[in-house]
Amino acid sequence: MKPLMNVTKMHLNKPQMMFSAPAQIVGTVMVVTALISLILQRADVFGGMGGYLGVMQQNNALVFALPGFLIYYGVQAIATTYPFALALGVTRRSYVWGTALANIILSAYVALLLLVLLGLELATDHWFANIYAMDVSVLGNGNPLVLVVTAFLLTFASVSIGGFFGGVWVRFGSKGPLLTALVLAIVVAGLLFLVVPFSQEIIAAITRPLLAAVGLAVTLLALLGTWIVMRRASVR
Repeated sequence: MKPLMNVTKMHLNKPQMMFSAPAQIVGTVMVVTALISLILQRADVFGGMGGYLGVMQQNNALVFALPGFLIYYGVQAIATTYPFALALGVTRRSYVWGTALANIILSAYVALLLLVLLGLELATDHWFANIYAMDVSVLGNGNPLVLVVTAFLLTFASVSIGGFFGGVWVRFGSKGPLLTALVLAIVVAGLLFLVVPFSQEIIAAITRPLLAAVGLAVTLLALLGTWIVMRRASVR
Protein backbone atom coordinates (compact mmCIF):
# COMPACT_ATOMS: atom_id res chain seq x y z
CA MET A 1 0.00 0.00 0.00
CA LYS A 2 2.84 2.43 0.80
CA PRO A 3 4.44 2.24 -2.70
CA LEU A 4 0.99 2.83 -4.22
CA MET A 5 0.47 5.92 -2.07
CA ASN A 6 3.96 7.15 -2.92
CA VAL A 7 3.08 7.03 -6.62
CA THR A 8 -0.13 8.95 -5.95
CA LYS A 9 1.79 11.61 -4.02
CA MET A 10 4.25 11.85 -6.91
CA HIS A 11 1.42 12.82 -9.25
CA LEU A 12 -0.06 15.24 -6.72
CA ASN A 13 3.33 16.96 -6.62
CA LYS A 14 2.38 18.83 -9.83
CA PRO A 15 -0.55 21.01 -8.69
CA GLN A 16 -0.17 23.47 -11.56
CA MET A 17 -0.75 20.76 -14.14
CA MET A 18 -3.17 18.64 -12.14
CA PHE A 19 -5.42 21.24 -10.52
CA SER A 20 -4.77 24.72 -11.91
CA ALA A 21 -4.95 23.81 -15.61
CA PRO A 22 -8.46 22.22 -15.49
CA ALA A 23 -9.74 25.19 -13.48
CA GLN A 24 -8.27 27.59 -16.04
CA ILE A 25 -9.93 25.67 -18.90
CA VAL A 26 -13.29 25.76 -17.11
CA GLY A 27 -12.86 29.47 -16.42
CA THR A 28 -11.99 30.18 -20.04
CA VAL A 29 -15.01 28.24 -21.27
CA MET A 30 -17.26 30.19 -18.91
CA VAL A 31 -15.87 33.55 -20.06
CA VAL A 32 -16.32 32.63 -23.73
CA THR A 33 -19.81 31.29 -23.01
CA ALA A 34 -20.71 34.54 -21.26
CA LEU A 35 -19.48 36.66 -24.15
CA ILE A 36 -21.33 34.59 -26.74
CA SER A 37 -24.49 34.59 -24.62
CA LEU A 38 -24.48 38.38 -24.23
CA ILE A 39 -23.89 38.87 -27.96
CA LEU A 40 -26.71 36.47 -28.87
CA GLN A 41 -29.11 38.17 -26.47
CA ARG A 42 -28.14 41.59 -27.80
CA ALA A 43 -28.63 40.49 -31.40
CA ASP A 44 -31.86 38.60 -30.60
CA VAL A 45 -31.01 36.04 -33.29
CA PHE A 46 -33.44 33.44 -31.92
CA GLY A 47 -36.54 35.60 -31.96
CA GLY A 48 -37.08 35.98 -28.24
CA MET A 49 -35.88 34.62 -24.92
CA GLY A 50 -37.64 31.28 -25.36
CA GLY A 51 -35.64 30.38 -28.45
CA TYR A 52 -32.42 31.64 -26.89
CA LEU A 53 -32.85 29.54 -23.73
CA GLY A 54 -33.63 26.46 -25.76
CA VAL A 55 -30.35 26.81 -27.64
CA MET A 56 -28.16 27.74 -24.68
CA GLN A 57 -29.38 24.81 -22.60
CA GLN A 58 -27.77 22.60 -25.25
CA ASN A 59 -24.37 24.22 -24.60
CA ASN A 60 -21.79 21.39 -24.68
CA ALA A 61 -18.70 23.59 -24.49
CA LEU A 62 -17.29 22.09 -21.28
CA VAL A 63 -17.77 18.53 -22.50
CA PHE A 64 -15.78 19.37 -25.63
CA ALA A 65 -13.10 21.50 -23.94
CA LEU A 66 -11.99 19.33 -21.03
CA PRO A 67 -11.29 15.87 -22.53
CA GLY A 68 -8.54 17.05 -24.88
CA PHE A 69 -6.44 18.40 -22.04
CA LEU A 70 -7.31 15.50 -19.74
CA ILE A 71 -6.20 12.90 -22.29
CA TYR A 72 -2.96 14.84 -22.77
CA TYR A 73 -2.54 15.00 -19.01
CA GLY A 74 -2.99 11.22 -18.76
CA VAL A 75 -0.30 10.66 -21.40
CA GLN A 76 2.27 12.95 -19.83
CA ALA A 77 1.51 11.73 -16.30
CA ILE A 78 2.73 8.28 -17.32
CA ALA A 79 5.55 9.38 -19.61
CA THR A 80 7.16 11.82 -17.17
CA THR A 81 6.89 9.98 -13.86
CA TYR A 82 7.34 6.31 -14.80
CA PRO A 83 11.17 6.34 -15.05
CA PHE A 84 11.50 8.15 -11.73
CA ALA A 85 9.08 5.78 -10.00
CA LEU A 86 10.96 2.69 -11.18
CA ALA A 87 14.26 4.26 -10.11
CA LEU A 88 12.81 4.49 -6.61
CA GLY A 89 11.98 0.80 -6.61
CA VAL A 90 8.22 1.03 -7.21
CA THR A 91 6.71 -2.04 -8.86
CA ARG A 92 4.82 -1.67 -12.13
CA ARG A 93 1.60 -2.82 -10.48
CA SER A 94 1.91 -0.22 -7.71
CA TYR A 95 2.71 2.41 -10.30
CA VAL A 96 -0.36 1.69 -12.45
CA TRP A 97 -2.81 1.59 -9.57
CA GLY A 98 -1.18 4.50 -7.76
CA THR A 99 -1.65 6.51 -10.95
CA ALA A 100 -5.28 5.38 -11.10
CA LEU A 101 -5.82 6.62 -7.55
CA ALA A 102 -4.32 10.00 -8.47
CA ASN A 103 -6.70 10.12 -11.44
CA ILE A 104 -9.64 9.42 -9.12
CA ILE A 105 -8.58 12.37 -6.96
CA LEU A 106 -8.36 14.58 -10.06
CA SER A 107 -11.80 13.40 -11.21
CA ALA A 108 -13.33 14.16 -7.81
CA TYR A 109 -11.72 17.61 -7.89
CA VAL A 110 -13.17 18.45 -11.32
CA ALA A 111 -16.60 17.15 -10.28
CA LEU A 112 -16.52 19.26 -7.10
CA LEU A 113 -15.38 22.34 -9.04
CA LEU A 114 -18.27 22.04 -11.48
CA LEU A 115 -20.72 21.37 -8.61
CA VAL A 116 -19.67 24.60 -6.87
CA LEU A 117 -20.04 26.53 -10.13
CA LEU A 118 -23.47 25.00 -10.71
CA GLY A 119 -24.52 26.16 -7.25
CA LEU A 120 -23.33 29.68 -8.01
CA GLU A 121 -25.02 29.65 -11.40
CA LEU A 122 -28.36 28.65 -9.93
CA ALA A 123 -28.04 30.97 -6.92
CA THR A 124 -27.36 33.97 -9.20
CA ASP A 125 -30.16 33.07 -11.63
CA HIS A 126 -27.58 32.14 -14.27
CA TRP A 127 -25.00 34.80 -13.46
CA PHE A 128 -27.63 37.57 -13.47
CA ALA A 129 -27.62 37.54 -17.28
CA ASN A 130 -29.20 34.28 -18.52
CA ILE A 131 -25.79 32.69 -19.07
CA TYR A 132 -25.93 28.89 -19.17
CA ALA A 133 -22.62 27.10 -18.60
CA MET A 134 -23.38 24.42 -15.98
CA ASP A 135 -27.18 24.23 -16.02
CA VAL A 136 -27.25 22.54 -19.41
CA SER A 137 -28.72 19.35 -20.78
CA VAL A 138 -25.50 17.35 -21.09
CA LEU A 139 -24.70 18.04 -17.42
CA GLY A 140 -28.16 17.21 -16.11
CA ASN A 141 -30.16 20.43 -16.48
CA GLY A 142 -29.24 21.61 -13.00
CA ASN A 143 -29.37 18.17 -11.33
CA PRO A 144 -26.34 18.11 -8.98
CA LEU A 145 -26.09 14.31 -8.89
CA VAL A 146 -26.10 13.97 -12.67
CA LEU A 147 -23.51 16.73 -12.99
CA VAL A 148 -21.17 15.15 -10.42
CA VAL A 149 -21.41 11.67 -11.96
CA THR A 150 -20.98 13.03 -15.50
CA ALA A 151 -18.00 15.21 -14.60
CA PHE A 152 -16.33 12.43 -12.58
CA LEU A 153 -16.72 9.76 -15.25
CA LEU A 154 -15.78 12.12 -18.10
CA THR A 155 -12.57 13.10 -16.28
CA PHE A 156 -11.69 9.59 -15.12
CA ALA A 157 -12.30 8.09 -18.55
CA SER A 158 -10.28 10.81 -20.31
CA VAL A 159 -7.19 10.57 -18.09
CA SER A 160 -7.38 6.76 -18.12
CA ILE A 161 -7.44 6.71 -21.93
CA GLY A 162 -4.51 9.11 -21.95
CA GLY A 163 -2.71 6.91 -19.44
CA PHE A 164 -3.22 3.90 -21.70
CA PHE A 165 -1.63 5.69 -24.65
CA GLY A 166 1.15 6.89 -22.37
CA GLY A 167 1.76 3.29 -21.34
CA VAL A 168 1.79 2.21 -24.98
CA TRP A 169 4.42 4.88 -25.70
CA VAL A 170 6.56 3.73 -22.77
CA ARG A 171 6.28 0.08 -23.84
CA PHE A 172 6.57 0.32 -27.64
CA GLY A 173 8.06 3.71 -28.41
CA SER A 174 6.78 6.54 -30.60
CA LYS A 175 5.08 4.29 -33.18
CA GLY A 176 3.09 2.45 -30.52
CA PRO A 177 0.38 5.10 -29.93
CA LEU A 178 -0.04 5.68 -33.67
CA LEU A 179 -0.54 2.00 -34.46
CA THR A 180 -2.78 1.53 -31.42
CA ALA A 181 -4.95 4.49 -32.45
CA LEU A 182 -5.16 3.09 -35.99
CA VAL A 183 -6.28 -0.32 -34.74
CA LEU A 184 -8.85 1.23 -32.41
CA ALA A 185 -10.14 3.46 -35.23
CA ILE A 186 -10.61 0.40 -37.48
CA VAL A 187 -12.43 -1.47 -34.69
CA VAL A 188 -14.73 1.49 -33.97
CA ALA A 189 -15.41 1.98 -37.69
CA GLY A 190 -16.27 -1.71 -38.01
CA LEU A 191 -18.65 -1.53 -35.06
CA LEU A 192 -20.32 1.56 -36.49
CA PHE A 193 -20.71 -0.20 -39.84
CA LEU A 194 -22.51 -3.06 -38.08
CA VAL A 195 -24.83 -0.94 -35.94
CA VAL A 196 -25.74 1.84 -38.42
CA PRO A 197 -28.84 -0.05 -39.67
CA PHE A 198 -30.11 -0.09 -36.08
CA SER A 199 -29.09 3.48 -35.22
CA GLN A 200 -32.60 4.79 -34.57
CA GLU A 201 -33.40 1.99 -32.15
CA ILE A 202 -30.05 2.42 -30.39
CA ILE A 203 -30.46 6.18 -30.02
CA ALA A 204 -33.97 5.71 -28.64
CA ALA A 205 -32.65 3.24 -26.05
CA ILE A 206 -29.86 5.50 -24.78
CA THR A 207 -30.28 6.65 -21.18
CA ARG A 208 -28.01 8.44 -18.72
CA PRO A 209 -27.40 5.24 -16.68
CA LEU A 210 -26.46 3.43 -19.89
CA LEU A 211 -24.01 6.19 -20.85
CA ALA A 212 -22.54 6.08 -17.35
CA ALA A 213 -22.09 2.31 -17.61
CA VAL A 214 -20.38 2.66 -20.98
CA GLY A 215 -18.09 5.37 -19.59
CA LEU A 216 -17.17 3.20 -16.62
CA ALA A 217 -16.53 0.21 -18.88
CA VAL A 218 -14.24 2.26 -21.14
CA THR A 219 -12.36 3.50 -18.07
CA LEU A 220 -11.84 -0.01 -16.69
CA LEU A 221 -10.70 -1.27 -20.09
CA ALA A 222 -8.21 1.60 -20.33
CA LEU A 223 -6.85 0.83 -16.86
CA LEU A 224 -6.58 -2.86 -17.67
CA GLY A 225 -4.88 -2.06 -20.95
CA THR A 226 -2.41 0.22 -19.16
CA TRP A 227 -1.55 -2.54 -16.71
CA ILE A 228 -1.08 -5.10 -19.50
CA VAL A 229 1.19 -2.95 -21.69
CA MET A 230 3.29 -1.77 -18.77
CA ARG A 231 3.97 -5.18 -17.25
CA ARG A 232 7.13 -5.46 -19.35
CA ALA A 233 7.71 -1.77 -20.06
CA SER A 234 11.27 -0.54 -19.68
CA VAL A 235 12.49 2.94 -18.84
CA ARG A 236 12.92 5.25 -21.86
